[in-house]
Amino acid sequence: MNKELIYITYQTFPGNTANSIQTISTLKHMFRQDIKTTLIFPLRNKESSSEILDLKDHYSFSENIEVIGTIHPLPFKKISYFEKLAYLISHFAWSYFTVKKYSRKYNKQFFTRSEWVFYFLSNKNKDVIYECHQLSKLKKYLVNHALSKPNSRVIALTNFLKNELDHKYDKKIEIIGSSYDNDFFKRSNKKSKTFVYAGSLNRFGDSRGLNLLTNKLKSLSDKNLKFILISSKNENLNEFQNSFLKNNPSIELEIFYELNQKEVGHVLSNSSVGLLINNESKHSRYYSSPLKYFEYIASGLNVVATDLDSHRNLPFQNNILYYKYDDFVSFEKALDEALKLKPATDKDINIFSMENRVRKIIRLFTV
Repeated sequence: MNKELIYITYQTFPGNTANSIQTISTLKHMFRQDIKTTLIFPLRNKESSSEILDLKDHYSFSENIEVIGTIHPLPFKKISYFEKLAYLISHFAWSYFTVKKYSRKYNKQFFTRSEWVFYFLSNKNKDVIYECHQLSKLKKYLVNHALSKPNSRVIALTNFLKNELDHKYDKKIEIIGSSYDNDFFKRSNKKSKTFVYAGSLNRFGDSRGLNLLTNKLKSLSDKNLKFILISSKNENLNEFQNSFLKNNPSIELEIFYELNQKEVGHVLSNSSVGLLINNESKHSRYYSSPLKYFEYIASGLNVVATDLDSHRNLPFQNNILYYKYDDFVSFEKALDEALKLKPATDKDINIFSMENRVRKIIRLFTV
């Protein structure tokens, strides 16, 4: 291995969130491009594991990434009051002591998704890149302060995120959106008349808007359709399931929980339309670069999406049908029209593969 990258993150593993999946995919493809990778994260709940065999099995990879799980002495999600404050304190404390320890041990290049880790590493003038997925007042302060240091750079998922940071650091901020893992998502000619939604019903405690699907889909009732919901966590979907089947008895419904990437790829390759449903929160409108969108397109699906600025900023717009948020009439019309579109092609899709995304990240460390 010619180079070494230390990835410090406040995420925990294994998990089925899009963020944890993207992190492992990034490290896997880094390793393949001759970068020795070390993942450092907190063992903050009982499901956490730093055993490499557990991670290899969960995420279906074979690369020999070095994994270090650290202790997390502060309670995580065990305090029902002031949960956000407790998270902030835990994140701050873990980042401070972790950076203090490992910045001494490693004089290497660092990568992080934690604003606190970015802040503390930057203050030590370490060569560090922070991948920014959302912003708050506190995060803006920490990120702008860190960018004032000579060896700090930022990857912003969207141009909206970049525009919210101090413009005097524009040359140190690169826009690189999400990508799909080319190990698992490939186009297939075996397409059934199936709609699929991959994700959770809620985000940050707010509904994404999947309640539209529980209405009576009159224009689709006689088309021999199937709807698949792939939940990223073991949610209670009984109410959703009962309402959907009551109003749409002629549409088959199948629900999967916490599939791995290989299993998700198989489902998508046999489907025809992917649903990109979200609410109108600031995060959804401006900060989101949905991982699932690139997985849909790579699998040859057309997409029905909520009409949001972040979605309008995605590539391959010819394969997206939009509907107005919480507007059932436009939603049903978009579903109907998506079935008539020619299937998405794989032309130029490799530009948005994780393999190609990692190449862009590596170049940032060499400038």
